[in-house]
Amino acid sequence: MMKNHRKIYIWGMLLAGVLLLSGTFMYVLSQSGALLKRDMAVEGKARPLQFEGEHYVYNEDLINILCLGIDHDHALNQDVLPGERGQSDAIFLISLNSKTREMKILNIPRDLMMPVDIYDAEGNYFNTRTMQITLQYAYGIDEEDSCKKTAQDVSALLLNIPIHRYCAINFNAIPALNDAVGGVTVQMASEYVDPELAKHSPMFVPGNTVHLTGGHSFNYLHVRDIHTYASCEERVERQKQYIKGYIGALKETIKTDPKLLFELYSIMNENMTTDIGKMELPSFYFYIDKMDFEDMVVQIEGERVMGELHEEFYPDEDALKRLTVEMFYKPR
Repeated sequence: MMKNHRKIYIWGMLLAGVLLLSGTFMYVLSQSGALLKRDMAVEGKARPLQFEGEHYVYNEDLINILCLGIDHDHALNQDVLPGERGQSDAIFLISLNSKTREMKILNIPRDLMMPVDIYDAEGNYFNTRTMQITLQYAYGIDEEDSCKKTAQDVSALLLNIPIHRYCAINFNAIPALNDAVGGVTVQMASEYVDPELAKHSPMFVPGNTVHLTGGHSFNYLHVRDIHTYASCEERVERQKQYIKGYIGALKETIKTDPKLLFELYSIMNENMTTDIGKMELPSFYFYIDKMDFEDMVVQIEGERVMGELHEEFYPDEDALKRLTVEMFYKPR
């Protein structure tokens, strides 16, 4: 899944370029950490802990932004009933270190099993069931509530770390994001291409070099054969390759045409839900020159099995705790 990828991460990188035309750049850049840490989506209660004989505390230098790719093509500001607003098909947690300017991206499998709160059509709590985390988004009373509920789940999964901001985009945003940087070139896998993807264009064949534009970018990032076991994992590999190509194209585009980012933000309005304020956008430039795909995306280890109806992913609890400590904590 968009490691799944994804679509949200791309949006975050685009916003980073806004600073280039911002008259408030110097002030906002100096205040980047402070601005983004105000009014957190989920405050979290990450407590000191002991791990393998060492004492650790949460790293307060981090800014964690939850990015969601929504499996729906309706405008995100459109009123729909709980349970009908789509699922978070891609779930990424971007962690920015305000001191070192490093960035890490945690890919959370959409099929990861955990307690999900269910609500009725009026938004009243009904019960809690162990389900795929992708389903939590569907049960918010509105898009903001859906984002916050998913953020709460992610925080609980990761020892209650804070989630400072969230951003969700739907399918309609992908072609605009892609074409804004002149398209993205990818190399198809040499041995296997998802048969469902291959149906969309003759260029999607093993070993082919493809320059993605328009709707082809959406197909490349989203389409998979839902009847093939673990097809979401193959899709994640495509998404990871796409992100790598997108980063390079993004950097070059910002150098020559930074004003395009303002237009993108306006275009994405109805296809995006976020609590990132305009005054916070220039903060992302603090990290853009260090954007590099290598070793940036972190995966959760675990076991994928076929459930009664759908695939289910169960994280390795020991490995997940180690990952959380290494990524979000520091020695006391």
